[in-house]
Amino acid sequence: MLRNKRFKRYAKKSGEKYGEKNAYKIRLEKNKYKTYTHKDVRQMINYLGTRLIDLGLKNKRIAVIGENRYEWEIAYLSIVCGTGIVVPLDKSLPQNELEKVIERSGVEAIFYSEKYTDILKTIVGRGIGKLKTLISMDLKHHTEGIYSQNELISEGKKLVESGNKSFIDATIDNEKMSIMLFTSGTTSDSKVVALSHKNLVSNLMDIASSLDINSVMFFIIFTSSSRF
Repeated sequence: MLRNKRFKRYAKKSGEKYGEKNAYKIRLEKNKYKTYTHKDVRQMINYLGTRLIDLGLKNKRIAVIGENRYEWEIAYLSIVCGTGIVVPLDKSLPQNELEKVIERSGVEAIFYSEKYTDILKTIVGRGIGKLKTLISMDLKHHTEGIYSQNELISEGKKLVESGNKSFIDATIDNEKMSIMLFTSGTTSDSKVVALSHKNLVSNLMDIASSLDINSVMFFIIFTSSSRF
């Protein structure tokens, strides 16, 4: 039996246990890299989650779409660990399918990479679904009604330093839906799969029991190789 079925607790523990170890090493250009420690990642999650709640997104459905990148994980965890319900979207969806999923899911905000800017601005402009808040993973600063993930993190840092613990101390019901997944929908409209923190922790524990993964291992992520 799992002693604690909230994913947030395990994310916090990993940040404490491996705080000074590198979590990400990102290639900027040839022979030039930027690294983030587990402590850095944990802090960015706390800052971003705090700012999302400050934006009025507590208990809202928030989508994430884009290629493999560390900003994707920061966005995902800042939603699921205390803000609301995360809705990860297939990055290969054509515009008409993306419109359907956004409408059906009832998402009110979305994190996205640059290639989706025009499509999402069109969706918001046409009033499809409840989507109102656009958050770019690529912009360095807020611009033209679009939030910058980078700047939201900076703003969240100030909130946390001023004593705001709305995200850090947020309680989570491990039985309630925290993740809304859509199936591929190759032969009909995609179906919704609702997952809780209990489901997520169970999956992680199953993986840990099957694979010998330790803190000295490195994983290489190719931005075009994954569906999400």
